Amino acid sequence: AKSGKKPIKYPLPELEPILKETYGVIVYQEQVLEIARKVAGFSLGEADILRRAMGKKKPEEMDRMKAKFLDGARKNGYSTADGIRIFELLIPFAGYGFNKSHAAAYSVLAYRTAYLKANYPAEFMAANLTNEISNTDKMAGYIGEISEMGLEILPPDINLSEKHFSVADGKIFYGLLGIKNLGTAAAEEISLERKRNGSYKDLVQFLERVELKTVNRKVVETLIYSGAFDSLKENRATLFNNLDKVLDMVNIVKENRKYGQESLFDKEEELSIVKLEKYEEWPSRERLQHEKEILGFFFSGHPLDRYRDLINEHVRLDLSQLEKARDGRKYTLIGMLKELKEIITRSGKRMAFAELEDYRGSIELIFFPDIYEAQRQLIVKDTIVAVSGRVDKSRGDAKLKVETIGKPAELKAPEPREVHVRLSSELASEDNLLPIRDYMIERVGKCAVYFHLVKEEEEVIIKASNQISVSGDDQVLKGVMEYPLVEAVWKE
Repeated sequence: AKSGKKPIKYPLPELEPILKETYGVIVYQEQVLEIARKVAGFSLGEADILRRAMGKKKPEEMDRMKAKFLDGARKNGYSTADGIRIFELLIPFAGYGFNKSHAAAYSVLAYRTAYLKANYPAEFMAANLTNEISNTDKMAGYIGEISEMGLEILPPDINLSEKHFSVADGKIFYGLLGIKNLGTAAAEEISLERKRNGSYKDLVQFLERVELKTVNRKVVETLIYSGAFDSLKENRATLFNNLDKVLDMVNIVKENRKYGQESLFDKEEELSIVKLEKYEEWPSRERLQHEKEILGFFFSGHPLDRYRDLINEHVRLDLSQLEKARDGRKYTLIGMLKELKEIITRSGKRMAFAELEDYRGSIELIFFPDIYEAQRQLIVKDTIVAVSGRVDKSRGDAKLKVETIGKPAELKAPEPREVHVRLSSELASEDNLLPIRDYMIERVGKCAVYFHLVKEEEEVIIKASNQISVSGDDQVLKGVMEYPLVEAVWKE
């Protein structure tokens, strides 16, 4: 309507002066007040009471205001049908409406935010991470988004990291305060000492330079687990297993200096004689687990990395958007079992609940007695499994009732059950779909067909007739894609 491609439609012709600037759509609170005054003859005070009643959604108050609105509409010459239609049109507004000044302010804020994200993406995401530096769930989400944006975020580093997340040359540097057990005083001590006297050369020199009352053993252990010493070339297992020995030596040297005791060596040589005993690096699984304990999420890698191709092939449910999961639908998931809890049912049988975690989020799994007894050897905490089952939303949050469980490598190539076709908004008539229907009828298969189209700015999904079941073969989908008005085709 704004660009003149469609006519502006008003609920009533008399409402054009009120709704013209928003192209016939109720957007602002002021418009609700004006419509109530125009249609029902409300005073501004009465109109505001109506607005508040709609916002609070109290049935008794709504019924009282509706009767008053319809009575006023009739007195102003409107039919009961028009009065009901206008009143019902106002109700959904309470869920999203702002007054005009607030809407303008939020629009400016949204524009500035979008501008910063588009033109200064690294700085924008670094600021978001710093703002949520104590919320590991939100940080994990931002780090995933950073990866999707094609930006680089470097791991914690005692020679690069500042107190907060920072940016240099388009790269995001991990903030020291994003590491658990590392407080503000320790982060500032590490950063300030580096700025005063240059980069740290190794673990021994680091401990010699910083104030050990602030950067204590627990802090240093945390830094090792997080990978903050990785750039110094010694592996984490070597640093961890030598930490006590190095700390003892550094404390002795510092104590000697404090009381003016002389040494056979000068200040530089004094600690250079400390040799680290070499250890084989921890296995990847153990290293990543330490990392997760300290950062709150996997950073330098993920135990699921080796299964990435299988995940892309089999998994169709995003665990960060469980609200989009279809109740009762069967899904296959690959992830790590966490928080395993076994219970005894009233009939004396064992069953279990567990949390399955993948790259994006987690979901609660329910193992009923039959599956739990049959596959208990596979249901072990911190193991990676493939599960299939149906989503249950009967109690609010989505859960998965597990029907099968196994090793990811044992998964068979999934057979598609549905073919989805997204249509252009320019679709004028169902007759335009007849060529696509005829094409599909000639290519019979086991996949139900769903059409996606946009109506009044909302996506509508329409299931095709049960008489149409098409093959999920890639060549068939490619053929559908060649038809006009088809924007996308995929199988699930």
